[in-house]
Amino acid sequence: MKEHSPKSRQESILRALLNKYQVDPERFHSYLPEVAQELEQLSPSRRRNSHRSALTELERERLHKALFQLLNKKELPSEEAIQALEYCVTLIQDESLPSELNRQTLLSLLHQAIGLPLSKIRKTTRIPVHEGEAVKEVALLRGVHLHLTWNDRLVAISISPAKLKERSKALKFVGIAKDSASDVAQCHDAYLAEGILNAIA
Repeated sequence: MKEHSPKSRQESILRALLNKYQVDPERFHSYLPEVAQELEQLSPSRRRNSHRSALTELERERLHKALFQLLNKKELPSEEAIQALEYCVTLIQDESLPSELNRQTLLSLLHQAIGLPLSKIRKTTRIPVHEGEAVKEVALLRGVHLHLTWNDRLVAISISPAKLKERSKALKFVGIAKDSASDVAQCHDAYLAEGILNAIA
């Protein structure tokens, strides 16, 4: 029986992931949002063509501008961090969240919104934010769900620390978490496949 080289195995895993992503991008994104964002870079045209945005180009530009104005501040009070998360939710649903909003930025926003270090959360917790009836939820990150009203007002945040830790470990290879490699973009496919191999090993 012929043995497969590590490189061919990585390529095979990457192809399988791309196939799963292309068959059902929305479901894939809900379960593995950060990996879906990375895969989107490999097949952007299919995702862009399959999506019809509810936002106009002008609305999207205004949201981006308002979000970055908040993010440019060193420290955000809780209410402004919550507002930034609400902007993020709208852009996630529009599939136009800027790539600059990486995992660390989103975790920092989350910390400022709840006013509590994430390391202090030991079990799955739902944190109330505003009054209102939650009619939908959006995954901010693996292990973090935002509960929203019909007009995207944030009602509560659910955090699963165990899933957050799993995701952190699985994402080190793509530079979303902590990756000191300077050639991530040049070796993107190899990092992606290698990281998934490590995550399932």
